[in-house]
Amino acid sequence: MNFKCRHCSRALDAPDSSGGQFVTCPYCKGSVRVPALAADAAAADLALAAASRARAEAPGTLTLSQLRDAGEVKAYTALALLAIPVYALVGIWVIASFGGALLIIGIGLLARYLAGLFAAAYIKSNAVRVSPRQLPEIYDIVQRCTRRLGCAEPQVYVMQQGVWNAFAARFARTDMVVLFSGAIDSILLKGGIEQLTWLVGHEIGHHYAGHLRFSRRWVHMGGWLPWFLLWYNRRCELTCDRIALYCTGSLRTSLQAACNMTVGAQLSDRVDVNEAIAQWHQHKREFFVRYRTIYSSHPHHLWRLEELTIAAKELGVPA
Repeated sequence: MNFKCRHCSRALDAPDSSGGQFVTCPYCKGSVRVPALAADAAAADLALAAASRARAEAPGTLTLSQLRDAGEVKAYTALALLAIPVYALVGIWVIASFGGALLIIGIGLLARYLAGLFAAAYIKSNAVRVSPRQLPEIYDIVQRCTRRLGCAEPQVYVMQQGVWNAFAARFARTDMVVLFSGAIDSILLKGGIEQLTWLVGHEIGHHYAGHLRFSRRWVHMGGWLPWFLLWYNRRCELTCDRIALYCTGSLRTSLQAACNMTVGAQLSDRVDVNEAIAQWHQHKREFFVRYRTIYSSHPHHLWRLEELTIAAKELGVPA
């Protein structure tokens, strides 16, 4: 079997029987994985998909408290402490204005409610809702994720947007998930339907973890110190990554989806995850990387790769 070293691009040769094994390049001394034969690779992918599907359809054995990122709990507590004096000031304002402040608060809440209705109307009229007859492959993923988590099924829509993204929202007490075509196309171009489970599971995770319900959103009033709110948002994203990992039932599948988000479809299966994590450790303590982190609402991609590998060990998810 002829192949190229991914480090120095020199031509190498190895027996067909060594497919999938690691060898040392005689030129640059780098570690290189011998590519598997097409038939073997296809069989391995089918076996992986079947195993992941079986794990995803198995009854859930982990609780939300186990799936929730420990850092989210700390950030939530800090944000709650910051929110308490804000609510106290609002209470004093209401009393001092003899209830007049309630009118202003009510108008603000009404405006927010109407804005949600308008946003939901746009989604309902410009995106396609997933159902047993409409995009059934994605609907099957939604069903498997919700069964795995034991949670209610949100309304899931697919919308044309050429960016790698998706979002969860709650409008007028209706839970929604919107998947952008850019993310779906990128995953399905070189990946498989199992990798799409990670994307869907992540967004459903926001609803499962209660991130969009008032029972947890009330602490956002502590965002008068924005760094704490951003810290909380980042940890919520890591919680949803853990939930998505649990839904896929495979670390490999989850990492491939995360690599797709990081470098795109064409190169995602060629990323050396360990080297990418080492790159994160090399730079994470630099001043501007730290500065960029504390002002970010989402964790950096290389950090997410590391957190996925750590979560797999904690949750008992196989590689």
